[in-house]
Amino acid sequence: MNRGAKPLANIRLVTFDLFETLYTPAEPISTTYTRPLHRHGFKSIREEAVGANFARAFKEIHDKYPCYGRSQGMTSTQWWEQVVGLTWKYAGNINIKEHPGLLAERDQLIARFASSQGYRMFGDVPRVLSYLQRKGVRLGVVSNMDERAECVLGLLGIRRYFDFVLTSISVGVEKPDKRLFEMAMGAVDVRPYDALHVGDSERLDYLPARSAGMEARLVDRSRSVVRDPKKYIGSLDDLIKLI
Repeated sequence: MNRGAKPLANIRLVTFDLFETLYTPAEPISTTYTRPLHRHGFKSIREEAVGANFARAFKEIHDKYPCYGRSQGMTSTQWWEQVVGLTWKYAGNINIKEHPGLLAERDQLIARFASSQGYRMFGDVPRVLSYLQRKGVRLGVVSNMDERAECVLGLLGIRRYFDFVLTSISVGVEKPDKRLFEMAMGAVDVRPYDALHVGDSERLDYLPARSAGMEARLVDRSRSVVRDPKKYIGSLDDLIKLI
């Protein structure tokens, strides 16, 4: 536990972000997105370029179709098809429609991230969730992930710990909108002063949770610098002493 951190009293609900809080990609996204290109002969395309253009494509599609295109009638699969296609277009000037083999690779890539193969769960997660559940604390997920969150949590063996999984695609609201956190508290009828949110992003997790009246902590497993113990934890294990 971070030195100087004080226990939190009367916490009845803990909500968690998913990506980089409970699990992380099994390998770098850039590696996963580059491998199919090299397999199909585009060996001159560098992984660094694919990684940078994935971030570019993701932001472009997200800005155009928030909440995975929910209000535009898109499915999350269609949304991700655009992200993958645009990533490869920007990285190597590739028109995916001209390469049937890459279309199949795209579909397999999307399916990978609906399975346990796509992710590595952090080692502290099961024991901390089990501890909190035994203490009678209600547990929930507040995430901007699509509907695959339920499937991934189940495959990782931790879905059973959560009372609810609240995703942006299911309600049409995304973090950092504080309404997502208010919905989470409403789902189990817990007041803000009895609730804690744990995530990894100040903009998407800490600030909106605090705006909704909740306690909040950011997990920083790197421990590369000394952090404010009232804001950061070094691992989920710190929650055992905090709650």
